[in-house]
Amino acid sequence: MSDEGPVFEAREEDGLFAALRQAQALIVRYPVAAQALFAAAVAEGRAYSATPEGAALRERLKGSELIRRGRVVWEVGTLNVLEEEPSTILPSKVMDALARAATVPDLEPMLTRLFGVHPGDDGT
Repeated sequence: MSDEGPVFEAREEDGLFAALRQAQALIVRYPVAAQALFAAAVAEGRAYSATPEGAALRERLKGSELIRRGRVVWEVGTLNVLEEEPSTILPSKVMDALARAATVPDLEPMLTRLFGVHPGDDGT
């Protein structure tokens, strides 16, 4: 056990990989909802940070290796597409990715591999 808390050994069979992959898929499938949820969480975190308790917690967490590693997981897990700006409805990085994907010569195999569906499928 480290000073930061218990250490968790991730294995594919423990469901962690599937959970992170599912989070990515949800962000890609529902980017507007993901963006709204993220913007609300950022606003709530900032409001809490402005309180004495929140400021004290922020100070205690400064320089934390666990927080640094959590940020890496967050950025990779969310594909780093969500934006802090509360007025953002559809993250621009999502639109950029869609535009880039449209230029891929083998689009259908890529989409099937990524989402497990064929273009034009309605998911039913």
